[in-house]
Amino acid sequence: MLSAERRRLIQQKLEREGVVKISDLTGELGVSAMTIRRDLDQLEQEMAIRRTHGGAMLNPSRLRESPLREKEIRNGQAKEAMARAALPLLRSGESIILDAGSTLLTFARELKQMQDLLLVTNDIKIAVELGDEEGIRVILTGGELKPHVYSLEGYFGETMLKDLQVDTAFVGCDGFSREGGIQTNSLPKVKMKQAMLKRAGRRVLMADASKLNQPGLVRFASLEEFQVIITDDRVTDDFREVCEELEIQLIVADRGDERPGLERSH
Repeated sequence: MLSAERRRLIQQKLEREGVVKISDLTGELGVSAMTIRRDLDQLEQEMAIRRTHGGAMLNPSRLRESPLREKEIRNGQAKEAMARAALPLLRSGESIILDAGSTLLTFARELKQMQDLLLVTNDIKIAVELGDEEGIRVILTGGELKPHVYSLEGYFGETMLKDLQVDTAFVGCDGFSREGGIQTNSLPKVKMKQAMLKRAGRRVLMADASKLNQPGLVRFASLEEFQVIITDDRVTDDFREVCEELEIQLIVADRGDERPGLERSH
């Protein structure tokens, strides 16, 4: 078994049980205690877990979603490049869903040049950003407001989305990989994100390359559920090959270019 597969199984066990013991993992995975310790060390470096005496627990910080003001300053150049790269995917007269988050808020600012666009979002900041634009109709999903993050979550928003059908959904994440799929650190967001994906004819993932192979708390979709993935030029060659194999269109935004190019995998 490859080390990446072992770490994925360890992480899944942690997500189910909250804590793991080295003695249990050696028997379940059929490897030495030293090998398990190396796996746990690597997961701790990735901020996925916290080591304990004789085992590990989930990193408590992953259970707390960062405030929007903190997210906005992370990888800002990459998010702006990705927003510019995503714009050519849209045409006047289309309907879209925008997920909540700093990446999608950056993209929303690029949409001000659009005309005749119907936009559905669960993000209060996005709604305020575009609410006065004459060419854009904004619909909020409803739901419970999450303080400092400004997203709407829960039953009411999920129920409202069931009656919609849009052209494209743009969704963000906290981690993505071939093995782990698309992941979020926020349990309440899982059903909302899944509802958004179900109600769209085309599904687009927007995630900067710092999130590649970073484990999130819970998986909400597989890579194969997306027709398009937009990331930045730090993406690995291995992931480019994955997209080509899965026939996913990969759009790589050049952080140093005002007019980022497109790279397609089919």
